[in-house]
Amino acid sequence: MNRFLKGIGIFLTLIVIGIVSAFAVIALLLRQEEVRVPDLTGQDIITVIEVVGQHGLQLKVDRREPNQAIPRDAVVSQAPPPGTGLKKGRAVHVVVSQGPSELLAPRLIGEQYRKAEILLRQGGLLSFDVARVWSETVERDLVIAQDPPAGTPLEKGGGVSLLVSLGKKGRLYVTPSLVGKKTETAARLVDRMGLQHRIVSLSSSTQQQAGDRVVVRQKPAAGYPLTADTVVELMVGK
Repeated sequence: MNRFLKGIGIFLTLIVIGIVSAFAVIALLLRQEEVRVPDLTGQDIITVIEVVGQHGLQLKVDRREPNQAIPRDAVVSQAPPPGTGLKKGRAVHVVVSQGPSELLAPRLIGEQYRKAEILLRQGGLLSFDVARVWSETVERDLVIAQDPPAGTPLEKGGGVSLLVSLGKKGRLYVTPSLVGKKTETAARLVDRMGLQHRIVSLSSSTQQQAGDRVVVRQKPAAGYPLTADTVVELMVGK
């Protein structure tokens, strides 16, 4: 009987030892299967594939996105982060750079200047120069030319130069000398030139010095160049 009990005790002891040993071996194997995730950021995708494979891990590209600082096909970010413990066979997730986002100069020739300005700002082109010139063929405020041409690659924040039309150049006139002339005479002279005039009455003190209805001052001054839309002011006594 004692031998029987002793045999059972030995048997149970061996079972316990076996179970403990099995757990120890499993724990050891699990620890051996875990590796430290390498730092992949900034490395090109070909190198990353090799490094991940050497660590017994897999690679999964979650997405690609533009990046001004990191070259095309290099890793922007990763998960889990470097140094994290990860079992072999698991995947490291990465985001890969598409390189700097490419902007193309829009076609602006023939557009209204205001619309061209909006298109440039919407495209991130915050810097642009504008020059204005007279044109016999292009309507006022339309873009005549641009530099660089449409379709040229540009950096974000870059600039575009615009040449904008002022429209047809109006005929230039030379203001006649009107001071000292009677108001009616001065007004007829201005009208015959195809210009507009406006009579401005001055104070009575000026009237006494200059006499009634005589031009004592004019604006613009005699000899001043002016266009057809300029109004000539005739300043006379009341």
